[in-house]
Amino acid sequence: MAMGMTGGSVFLFMSDLLGRRVRSEDGAFSGRLIDLVASFSEKFPEIEAAVFSTRKGPVSIRMDAALCDALLSGSALKRQPGRLSGLPRPEMHLLQKGLLDKQVVDVKGAKVVRVNDIHLLVHSGRMFLVHVDIGMTGLARRLRVEGGLRRVVSAFHRQLDNELVSWKYVQPLPAPGREPVKLTLRQEQLKQLHPGELADIIEELDPGERLAMVRSFDTEQLADVLEEAEEDVQAAIIRDLDSATAADIIEEMEPAAAVDLVELLPEYAQQDIMAEMEDEERERIEKLSQAEDDTAATLMTVEYITCPAGATVLEARRILEEKVAEIKFISYIYCLDGDEGHLAGVVSLRHILGSAPETPLSGLMNRRLATLAPDDDLDEVAAIFMKFRLHAVPVVNDRFCMEGIVTLEHAFDELLPRFARLAD
Repeated sequence: MAMGMTGGSVFLFMSDLLGRRVRSEDGAFSGRLIDLVASFSEKFPEIEAAVFSTRKGPVSIRMDAALCDALLSGSALKRQPGRLSGLPRPEMHLLQKGLLDKQVVDVKGAKVVRVNDIHLLVHSGRMFLVHVDIGMTGLARRLRVEGGLRRVVSAFHRQLDNELVSWKYVQPLPAPGREPVKLTLRQEQLKQLHPGELADIIEELDPGERLAMVRSFDTEQLADVLEEAEEDVQAAIIRDLDSATAADIIEEMEPAAAVDLVELLPEYAQQDIMAEMEDEERERIEKLSQAEDDTAATLMTVEYITCPAGATVLEARRILEEKVAEIKFISYIYCLDGDEGHLAGVVSLRHILGSAPETPLSGLMNRRLATLAPDDDLDEVAAIFMKFRLHAVPVVNDRFCMEGIVTLEHAFDELLPRFARLAD
C-alpha cells in the first residue's frame, strides 16, 4: 500500500482506498467506497464526503474524523454516519468519476496530462487532495501491478519514482457542454502562460474540451492564442463559435493573421463573420485579403503609432498613453508631415522616453528611412531586416504615405528561411 506517516499526517493514494468496506458497529450501515467528493475552490481541496455502494444503492456520507479513521484502519464506526442527499453543493466534484483518467492542465509544466491516481493527505481527522499522479506508477498502482513493475525496473538498477503534480498547479478542464468554469487561482495561473504555450495545450485537447476551455478566455487572450495555434485548430474553434463572438475575436487579432484565419473558413462563414465586424476592421481585412501572396502587404499590420512631425516629446508621450493599451507592438513612433500624412521620419521609443518633454521630434527623428512597398516580395523584406537590423519596417505607397508596418516578431517565421539563405 502506498502510504506514509509524517508527524501525525498520513499520505495515501485514492486507489488504495477505493473498494474499502466501512461498517457501523450496530450493523445498520455497510458499504464499499466508490468515490470521494471535494470542492476545487481551495488551493488544496478538503474531501467533504465519501460515496459508498450499498445494497440500497449509492450513499453519500459526510467526511469526518471517524470516517477517516474507519477508512484507514478498517475499524467500525461507533455511530451511524451522517448521510447526505446527493452532492452537498453544485461546485462539488466526484474525484473517481470526474478526475481519474481525465486530462488536466499542468500549469507549471504548461502541458496537458492524464490523471492516473490521486494523492491524499489525512491530517487531524481531515482529508485533503494534495497531488495528482501522472506517471506510469499511478497507472500500475490502479491495476494492482505496481510491485511487479518496481521489481522489473530495479532489476535494471533503476528506480521508479512517482510523478506527482501539486494540486496548486493543476487546472481541471471544463466538462464539454457545460458553462465555463468559475475562475480559480489555477485558471488565473493558466492565463499567465504565453499564448504559444496555451496554443500547445489546446491543440492536445479533444474538440469538446478545447471549446469548453477557450470559452473561459476573454476575447483578447483568445485572439493571442489563436495566432499561435495550428491552422486546423484555429478554424475548428472559430467554426464552433457564433458569428458575433468570432468577429470580436478576429478583430483583436493582428490583421495579417486575421486574414489568414478568415480565408480558412467556408465562404458562408466568412460572410457571416465579416457582416458582424466593425466597418473599419472589415475594410482592413478586405484590403489585406486582396494583397498578392508572399509580399510585404501579407505580413503587414496596420496597428502602429503616428504623430505630427512638428510635435514635441511631451505631445508624443500623450499619444503613447492614449494608444498603448490598443497596440501590441510599439518600438517606434512614425512622424507624418503634410495634409496627406507623408512619412517624414521615425523616432525610437527609447528617444521618446529619454528626452526632455519640450524637445521637438524633428530634432530626434531619423529621416534616412528604410521602407517597403506593399508589393515587395519576401526576399526584399528579409534583406531590409538583415541590412538595417530593425524591429519594424514601415510600408509606404507611391506617395510615401504609410500603409502599415512589418514587425520582425510577427514576420519572423515566414522570413526565417530567407534569413538563412542571406546569411550563407
